[in-house]
Amino acid sequence: LYSDVPLSFWGGIDERTGIVIDASHPLCGKNVSNTILVLPSGRGSCTASQVLLELILNRKSPRALILRDRDGLVCVGALVARCVLGLEKSQLLDDDTNTSTSSVPVLDVLQVTNNDDDTIISDSSSTASTKFDTLIESQPKYGSILPDGKFVVGQTMEEVEEKLDLLIRYARIVTPPSSTPTYIDVTSAHIDGCTYIGPGGLRFVEKLVEDGGRVKIPTTLNSVSTDLRNWKRLGIRDDESLRNSIKQADAYVALGCSSKSFTCAPYLLEKDATTDAGVPQKGDQIIWGESNAVVFSNSALGARTEKYADYLDICCAIVGKVPYLGVHLDEPRIPTMILEIDDNVLEFMSQEVDLLFPVLGHLCGSLSDGEVPLLVGLEKYADRVTLDHLKAFCAAFGTTAASPLIHISGITPEARLADIDVWKKSATRSRSISAKDLQETFDLLDQRKSHSKTNKNTMSGNNDDGNDDNPNDNKVDLVALGNPHLSLSEVDGLLRLVEDRVASSENKNTNKHDNVSVLACISRALYDKSPNVKKLEDFGFIFVRDTCWCMLLEPPIIPSDPNATILTNSGKYAHYGPGLTNRNFRLGSMKDCVDAAWTGSL
Repeated sequence: LYSDVPLSFWGGIDERTGIVIDASHPLCGKNVSNTILVLPSGRGSCTASQVLLELILNRKSPRALILRDRDGLVCVGALVARCVLGLEKSQLLDDDTNTSTSSVPVLDVLQVTNNDDDTIISDSSSTASTKFDTLIESQPKYGSILPDGKFVVGQTMEEVEEKLDLLIRYARIVTPPSSTPTYIDVTSAHIDGCTYIGPGGLRFVEKLVEDGGRVKIPTTLNSVSTDLRNWKRLGIRDDESLRNSIKQADAYVALGCSSKSFTCAPYLLEKDATTDAGVPQKGDQIIWGESNAVVFSNSALGARTEKYADYLDICCAIVGKVPYLGVHLDEPRIPTMILEIDDNVLEFMSQEVDLLFPVLGHLCGSLSDGEVPLLVGLEKYADRVTLDHLKAFCAAFGTTAASPLIHISGITPEARLADIDVWKKSATRSRSISAKDLQETFDLLDQRKSHSKTNKNTMSGNNDDGNDDNPNDNKVDLVALGNPHLSLSEVDGLLRLVEDRVASSENKNTNKHDNVSVLACISRALYDKSPNVKKLEDFGFIFVRDTCWCMLLEPPIIPSDPNATILTNSGKYAHYGPGLTNRNFRLGSMKDCVDAAWTGSL
């Protein structure tokens, strides 16, 4: 089964069936089960490893993956099955008898290189069985992985051998064959693998707890799969999935991760000396999962982290080290591709600036094809670009790009200090971005039911002919905000929009439309800190904590009607949402979202 388009496993493949559910992908509707799946790479989702592990345990995985790029995110699911869960053969249990009914090899992840001999590198037992002592002795710059033979006080090599095995095998896969893996200390971690998508992830973390695992560095947790404190109030069912979600979150806390985080925007958290590292600084070496957080920390903050796969992230946090490669180094951070914005695109800076950034981020990710891009053309607007704009941009970029980093000329910290002309000369590829490119990306994300040649929504909010074929095509059932989690400034801006909306209405209507639900995701820390959350709740807004939209897949959070429409201002959620929820999606600015909350339509 082949495609030349990268495929996100998370939100792209149903781990229960093996069917490709990404509506924008050429393989949509195909089943990857028992195939040899050939792809350029994944699409940069840190949760790819979780999906692959569940596919293996559900007997729905490919027989093998052949990848053009060294994609460590995809391969980790297979490594966990082998190294941590001990499935040298995939032990498949009968649902009724809990006995083994069949046994198949854990799939291999292969990478085809461009050498003259077309070498294929495989993560098989025969190529990844080098002894620990040989690998440890081969670290000339940083000494052994664990100079004291321990992860933390009281833990011996024997107690943590599986985690080290996973890290070493991963390093061998992502390190070029001519090089020997080396390792570097990291100062903080953010764990993406705490989301529950199936029993494999819970089984994995409970084994870490049983083995006495403990993180060595300040470690925050990503959004989990439910609102841990308010699920009853939200009407979420008390079922096995909920209980396992809570168990999985508790298990990560038992490993020493912060119980005060549970956010997909850890860069918004203040430092707590006892548990959290706070916002990384330029040049900090960190180990972060969650694609939007990785891209934001590298690009907007200038910190250094690869995109780390779920499961590998917690193992690295326990070790306190990561392979010293990729964007942890200086040279791989230099852009290899130039993306130059045409002048006509810049009209959106004065028209729909809030909508521009998620669409532009999604487009830049799609065009980058694994390269580290430099985006040129926004320099004269640098003083208008906020961290919230960059948050929306980086989240959408991380959805479609395998790269963990993008530079924006005149705006992001490394690009502000660099000689842009030198960067341009050293880049091997370039691509212009036109208004047409931007509109096509918007059309991909905005699933207006009546998209047609005669009635087409545009980024400026106008139809081509000004006519609506069917008013129901514009109906909105749910407004979904906070993917990634809302910042304090976004909460403040949201309240201003609501107050302006109320003040401008003829009857000063303070009530949102009865048929529209408005839900916003936010971290528990910022929910408690913001004075304006309560004011928005008085207007009928519902705030969800600890979890985020990519995990809220069932009613009553999403509409029960399969024909319902969800409006979001998030390019990330507009990309993943249709496949995850099987609902229709619209994309708009935050102002569009507030207006729709009052009118019931967009």
